[in-house]
Amino acid sequence: MDSQGRVTPEETRVAMQQLYRQDREANLQKALLHALRDDLKPLNAKGRWKANSLLVLGAFLVLAIVAVFLYFSRGGAV
Repeated sequence: MDSQGRVTPEETRVAMQQLYRQDREANLQKALLHALRDDLKPLNAKGRWKANSLLVLGAFLVLAIVAVFLYFSRGGAV
């Protein structure tokens, strides 16, 4: 910063990088992991990440719907 209070673009870039590195919501990977983890018990007994139960159920239902669609679109038992 110079004597008149002006900030260079490089100083601004460095400050923004530090800010975004600390902010969990600005980091896409951390934000997704936070949104998808189980809120009641985020880690299992071994200390590994545990997915949200609703996410697992939703993925299973989508997989089942896709499987049924593919079965009947390929000429299954009509």
